[in-house]
Amino acid sequence: MIDNISHMIGEHISKVRFEDLSPETVASAKRSTLDTIGAMMAGSSAPGIDMIVNLAKGWGGTEEALVAGFGIRLPAPIAAWCNGSMARALEIDDIVDFLPVHPSASTVPALLALAELKKGLSGQDYLTALAIGQDLIIRMGLTVRNNAMQTGRNNLFKIFGPTAALSKAMGFSPEEAQNALGISFSHAVGDGQCALDGALSLRLQQGIVSQGALLSVLLTAQGFTGAKNFLMGKWGYLKSWEPDPKLEFLTSGLGKEFYGEKISIKPFSSCRATHPSIDLITTLSKQHNIDAASIRKIIVRTSPEIHNLVGSPHELKANPDSVPTAQFSIQYTVAAALIRGDMFLKELDPSLFKDEEIRNLASRIHVEPDQELRSDSVLGHTEVMIQCENDVTVQGKIEFPIGSPERPMSYRDCAEKFMKCVPYTFNPVDSGHAEELIDRIETLEEIHDVSELLNYLL
Repeated sequence: MIDNISHMIGEHISKVRFEDLSPETVASAKRSTLDTIGAMMAGSSAPGIDMIVNLAKGWGGTEEALVAGFGIRLPAPIAAWCNGSMARALEIDDIVDFLPVHPSASTVPALLALAELKKGLSGQDYLTALAIGQDLIIRMGLTVRNNAMQTGRNNLFKIFGPTAALSKAMGFSPEEAQNALGISFSHAVGDGQCALDGALSLRLQQGIVSQGALLSVLLTAQGFTGAKNFLMGKWGYLKSWEPDPKLEFLTSGLGKEFYGEKISIKPFSSCRATHPSIDLITTLSKQHNIDAASIRKIIVRTSPEIHNLVGSPHELKANPDSVPTAQFSIQYTVAAALIRGDMFLKELDPSLFKDEEIRNLASRIHVEPDQELRSDSVLGHTEVMIQCENDVTVQGKIEFPIGSPERPMSYRDCAEKFMKCVPYTFNPVDSGHAEELIDRIETLEEIHDVSELLNYLL
């Protein structure tokens, strides 16, 4: 027998229409599209990406889809693999603050590859597909009892989001959508140790998922079969990997409420867990006219989970030895933001890891765990104390960092971030084309063929 939850998801994917989406959901999907393409472009020059692309180029194959930033076309699943890896490479893709989930880094690259493969995907159909995929991955994150920061499994379920989106874009029936999701279960991947070790494989996972999702729908279209009971079957995903799932999050409001509205856009090029500290400390320093040189000590208090991820061990976080380590460090990111006025891509230049001014300040930033700062959000709450010369002490607390639904970045804010990404593209992109792309995505629902967007990246 087909389990009811798996069947319901297949039905849901097939039945949702653009008209079912709220204006907020559509606006969020547009922001995520622009933001993810910007992340792909900047990520094209990130460490390790050249290895992935060179390997892919060596394989050759039919020129089906664009590899962002490189101006080459490769088989669509290979392009999705490259682009998905790029999207997560620099920690600037979108996020959900109440879960350690990245809703768009695999989904947008996969949809764009499919749009080139399947000419004629309209803007409305693309936005509908993206909203479905984002919603499902977030619902899956809410369904599991313990999140990736507690288990280290790094969201093995993330494969289902882009697969759902692609199934919608393909116009699958409920049975076909369910079958594609069953096939995609074989592509589930995710380990958290790579984040703790600062390994390049963290970014590779999103590429693997993007490719796996695309392969799953292409195989489905050929009649290949996957597990129908992929969620609640005896050895289905939730039965095997996530004990006692909270199934109400998969069913309540399905098709009527879309969690994509709750996506956060990241203003800083670092793990989202560092953002409350960066936001609060830089704000306090401006409000109180604090010179970084006058700071004797900064104490940051976070939840134990945030402390473990981006606050310890202190010596490594204050003296990062790689870009990923720097991005997962409150000490480095706060020090760089205070001294350089921003924490974006230029602050990830490895030469800055040896900058004495940044290193000295980072060494004076101490992160302490406090279980009382846990909240319903995976970010928890963050408290800081800035101790300056002349016995001046400034304190503050933050719950919602900039970019969250409570303090959202507008489309124009996203456009500014996008233009900051453009100069980092592996092969330079004309700034005029980049600005045209911003305008096209803002009216994406009016576009008849989404594959046209890729022309602006050449």
